[in-house]
Amino acid sequence: MRAPALIGLVGGLASAIALLVATAVPASEEPLLPLTFAHADHQTVNCIDCHHEFVDSTPRGPCLECHKADPSVSHLIESHFHDLCRGCHVERLVAGLDAGPARACAACHTADEAP
Repeated sequence: MRAPALIGLVGGLASAIALLVATAVPASEEPLLPLTFAHADHQTVNCIDCHHEFVDSTPRGPCLECHKADPSVSHLIESHFHDLCRGCHVERLVAGLDAGPARACAACHTADEAP
């Protein structure tokens, strides 16, 4: 590919990305996929590994009360939960421990009847 064509391609991609970013809906307004979390399967995990509200001054309640509604953190909701949950599962998998789902989206993203 010639340099001018490559520059045009890169410029076009940059414009397309800028348009996508400019028109993207903020995470706080996007619907979330359903999520299931079985506390019974996590009894060996220290509660404060996930529940930061036990050690800091944030209000207690369902996670999404803050992580979805608070504009200071709502834009980070996907990365917060994926980094925390999936990160722990991958660490356990690498260590050869029972890990639960590490890459199977549908294993976590299903409706949950109880917290």
